[in-house]
Amino acid sequence: MLLIFTSGMKFSNRILPKWKSNRCFSSKEPKENHYDIVIAGGGMIGTTLACVLGRNGKLSDKRILLLEAGAQKLWSLPEKYSNRVVSLNPGTHKLLNDIGAWRSIENSRFATVKRLQVWDALSDTSITFGDESELEDVSYVVENDLLLQAVTEVAKTIDNVEVSYNAKVKSYHLPEFQENFVKINTENGNQYACDLLVS
Repeated sequence: MLLIFTSGMKFSNRILPKWKSNRCFSSKEPKENHYDIVIAGGGMIGTTLACVLGRNGKLSDKRILLLEAGAQKLWSLPEKYSNRVVSLNPGTHKLLNDIGAWRSIENSRFATVKRLQVWDALSDTSITFGDESELEDVSYVVENDLLLQAVTEVAKTIDNVEVSYNAKVKSYHLPEFQENFVKINTENGNQYACDLLVS
């Protein structure tokens, strides 16, 4: 199942399934190793998703685990700009602002795009984004590492979100029946069970 979240989406019982809090756990699956949601991949998208879910009031009682294959890094803003950047549309800008990550980016550095024009390679046809007044931003250019650091810092402040480093997924087993859990094995030897795996 693929879940796509947008900044304007309101979570409701029609969109999000009702997880039962009284599910039984076998001796092979201790409760502390069970999570309602596991996100495999702690990059920009995975970490941002963990923040969005963790900040949602309808999911405040759900345990969320973010599995990151790499080691935890100490990061500081370098003097030189990185050429690895992303261009964020206004919807993504609003989402980052809603979860509290944009303030860190705003206090560091970013660039705005006021007007964008793209030409066709084989003709004089072009398309323009933004108006001539340039009062509204078309997009925001942010360095990858800065964006990841901003959402990582937010994730640390959310009580129901846990981050596990050096936790590359080795294998997983999808349940054959609805009442069973997804089983996840990581290369560091840990095992987890969850209701929803996002990978």
